Amino acid sequence: MKWNVLLLLQCLLFVTSSSWAQSEKERLIFGSVKGQDNSESLVGVNITIKGTGVGVVTDENGLYEIKTKTGSILVFSYIGYETIEMKVGAKDVIDVLLLQEASLLDDIVVVAYGQVKKSDLTGSVSSISGESISRLAPISVDQALQGRAAGVQVTQVSGRPGGETSIRIRGTSSINAGNEPLFVIDGMLITNDNSQLNGGAVAGSPLNGLASINPADIESIEILKDASATAMYGARGSNGVVIISTKRGKAGTSRISFDSYQGIQTVTKKLPMLNGQEFAQYMNAFNADAKLPVDVRYFIPERIGQGTDWQEAIFRQARMHSYQLNVSGGNTKTKFAVSGGYVSQDGIILNSDFKNYTFRINIDQEVNSWIKTGASLSSSNIQSRGVLTGAQSSGTGVLLPGAVTTALLFPSSLPVLDSTRAGGYTYQDDRGRNLANPVADALETDNISTNARTIGNFNTTFTLAKGLEFKVNLGADIFSVSENRFVPNFLKRGESTNGAAVLARVNGRSWLAEYTMNYNKTIGNNQLNFLIGNTYQGFFSERIFLFTFDFQDNRTGYHSIAAGLNPQPPGNGESTWGMISYLSRVNWTHKDKVLFTLTGRVDGSSKFGINNKYGFFPSAALAYKLHKESFISDLDIFSTLKVRLSYGIIGNQEIASFSSLATIGNLGEGVFDGTEFYKGKEPLRYPNPDLKWERTHQADLGLDMEFKDGKISVVFDVYQKRTRDLLLYAPLPTTSGFGFYLTNIGGLKNTGVELALTTTNIDSKLFWSTTFNVSHNRNIITALASERDIPIGGILNVPTGWSILKKGEAIGTFYGYKSAGLFQSAEEIKSSAKIKGQTPGLGDRKYVDLNGRDAKGVLTNSPDGFIDEADRVPIGQAMPDVTFGIINNFRFKGFDFSFFIQGMAGNDLINANLLEIGSLNGETNVLKEYWENRWTPQNTNTIYPKVNPSERNIFSDAQVESGSFIRIKNISLGYTIPASLLKKIRINQLRIYASANNIYNFTKYSGFDPELFAFGQSSLLQGVDYGGYPMSRTIFAGIQISF
Repeated sequence: MKWNVLLLLQCLLFVTSSSWAQSEKERLIFGSVKGQDNSESLVGVNITIKGTGVGVVTDENGLYEIKTKTGSILVFSYIGYETIEMKVGAKDVIDVLLLQEASLLDDIVVVAYGQVKKSDLTGSVSSISGESISRLAPISVDQALQGRAAGVQVTQVSGRPGGETSIRIRGTSSINAGNEPLFVIDGMLITNDNSQLNGGAVAGSPLNGLASINPADIESIEILKDASATAMYGARGSNGVVIISTKRGKAGTSRISFDSYQGIQTVTKKLPMLNGQEFAQYMNAFNADAKLPVDVRYFIPERIGQGTDWQEAIFRQARMHSYQLNVSGGNTKTKFAVSGGYVSQDGIILNSDFKNYTFRINIDQEVNSWIKTGASLSSSNIQSRGVLTGAQSSGTGVLLPGAVTTALLFPSSLPVLDSTRAGGYTYQDDRGRNLANPVADALETDNISTNARTIGNFNTTFTLAKGLEFKVNLGADIFSVSENRFVPNFLKRGESTNGAAVLARVNGRSWLAEYTMNYNKTIGNNQLNFLIGNTYQGFFSERIFLFTFDFQDNRTGYHSIAAGLNPQPPGNGESTWGMISYLSRVNWTHKDKVLFTLTGRVDGSSKFGINNKYGFFPSAALAYKLHKESFISDLDIFSTLKVRLSYGIIGNQEIASFSSLATIGNLGEGVFDGTEFYKGKEPLRYPNPDLKWERTHQADLGLDMEFKDGKISVVFDVYQKRTRDLLLYAPLPTTSGFGFYLTNIGGLKNTGVELALTTTNIDSKLFWSTTFNVSHNRNIITALASERDIPIGGILNVPTGWSILKKGEAIGTFYGYKSAGLFQSAEEIKSSAKIKGQTPGLGDRKYVDLNGRDAKGVLTNSPDGFIDEADRVPIGQAMPDVTFGIINNFRFKGFDFSFFIQGMAGNDLINANLLEIGSLNGETNVLKEYWENRWTPQNTNTIYPKVNPSERNIFSDAQVESGSFIRIKNISLGYTIPASLLKKIRINQLRIYASANNIYNFTKYSGFDPELFAFGQSSLLQGVDYGGYPMSRTIFAGIQISF
């Protein structure tokens, strides 16, 4: 009996323990996740077990399954929807409906030194998502901004792979200081000065300094535009601020994603030039008009045939491909994201390319309940080969004819190759222009750049008390540039030097230390936030420049500059600056209706005079959520209605280091007593101890509206920016030994309006949304160094005064002669005003006599019978009146489709190419339109002058064309494979897609592209096109996989 009782007790204990153990075992929980209307399954919802970091995501059908224990908490989170928690009970099936966040304006936006709900913004901020950027496959970050934000004008000034862009936020705010915005990446203020990030040794347009940042790593971009948003960056905020946040890890199941595409590029447009036979006919006509003997080379045009299409010879179909790998994940304590990328892009011009290797790691760690840390590190290595295309010659303001220019000018009657010449190429043109063979130039000249850059930061946040946080942020931006150029001695370009090798090296670094204290407090209906901080930043770079001439042997190239027999004096230089700053901000919210922001920053910069090292930059902003008031909510029209008002003062310190100091340079050399060698020195700059910041006073009035529960969102802003203490060169007495000195004396004004509209047009099985933005800006010079206008120096074949800085006019206003058709009779020639020294003939261009000067040189505003500089009037404007962009996105089941259109209107371009290819002067090839429609006695009803015109290089409205355009920027089509088909092969998501960029351009501009600027980011020389690297049309297809 005893043993039976013991056996029974053992059995009961076993059953009990088995039941207890079973209750502790994990079991499978599954279900679906849908939107609040119960009609749309949500793909990619994060489901995590609270407190563990273990999680899964929903599949293509919105389904999930996860192993967990009874009593655990499941957390469901999804972008755009409210996060909810569900406790696991006895049921195995848990279906969830997620509620959509109330408004688009409740998205979290990154601002200066913090984050804020978009609905609580008091400043003007535009946001761009990383997802929308990826559809374009941009090479650099700034290309991704084009056409996507109101008030932001992005011009891709060069089509070179990795080439530079020009960015203007709310217009041009300076004449001599920088106009590019400040970029902040994960809290690090980076160097964005292309002159610092290029060595100057290689020919061609410079590489874009922002090309080192991988667009595939971007989570979001915020563009801060008004003073309330940018004043926290003080002396660096006047041109706007672009804040880039990269992708970070999220708690839950680790995720591996891979994105790759392959593409083909072609030139978007070729100019219609004369072929070989037509060129011979043109030469015969020219010789006849010039009364020159018959040239046997062109005597029988038919024998020349098509000749050489030099554009076809230098342009090519170019490949591009990209591979991006990202691994991310983590738990509630530690989150990580690691990515690597490789992009290779061949240029559409022979022997040009771009390769970029990138790596990034982001880590976030919750050390304990009161310490959190984060770190970001990115590295890139760019290897690029360029060609000379309308690039500014080093150290001069003159453009060298590059490959594109010479391809247009070179006679089509000549062949590419000539076996009788060294190197095997046709050496030069045969019309006396001393033009180099563009194919030989492109293929045989080395222009090689290697750019390495590492950007990193580390931050730690200490929670000292409830609502009180102290943050330390340390960052660095380290870069190095290596540039090598070699011109062989058998090329025309190397004729004067018998071959040349040029080497440049640049090494630089920027460091940042920021210490901020943040305090949040709620008192009744009032929410208060206080921020104070202290920041330090320094920059240093050094460069060396070596070049050697006279190479008897080309085989070693730039690898052995000692082989050159004529070494030149080397050059080197250093640049350094430092800043110390103190900042503060107060945010006050009353009843979630009234929002007030007050900021102040004190900056001290080494760049300015000893008497003005420090500046104070304050701002204030007020916002009122009118939809919270019953008299608005009762209208049942607005889901959001907020009015914003801001005013502030921001600065611009983007000038060269040491600008306030006296400097000296080398001047000549000599020998004393036949043995003692010396080099002379001369003063270069007059010091100005009072030099200070340019200060921009900006006022903004904004209106944020939403209708139909956020399906229609409207953001409207009107602003005025007044820049005072403009940095200009003022004249000095000749007794000083200097002509000018840099001082604060001028003024500028920008006024504008912006409109951004986002609509959800259809939201069912078919989804359709539209994003539209448009902006207008007007720029006016309000003050100069004196009452006298400032003419801009001559460039190319365009004379000094082609653009003039004049009070009441905009920067970039073109001045030249107004044409009035062509001379049609001898009587008309006799009775008309003529350019001094010119003897016009029938078919020559006629100009309007508008002004003369009296004996004192004052304009009389009446004709004087001559055409001279007094008759130059405004004939164009480089700045656009309107910029705009529109994006439409569609989704239907697994398909997605989008198209993107952007453009600008109201701006003009100087097509400087027309001074050569639009003049039938017998020196170069010409546009077919100018030849076929030229003036002849039989064809007088035309705008194109005759063969052998009497004028040469006369700048007028004949070379100014409309730069307005509408561009189909991108079309993309993708398909996501249903998750049910991928489940067995353990793929979470698979999308295939095809896309095309720069598909078509609607424009009247006759050049390659209305966005090409010969002088890059320059504000004074904007709007000039001369032989730039053309844009490419790209078609590519790719695949996106995640596990």
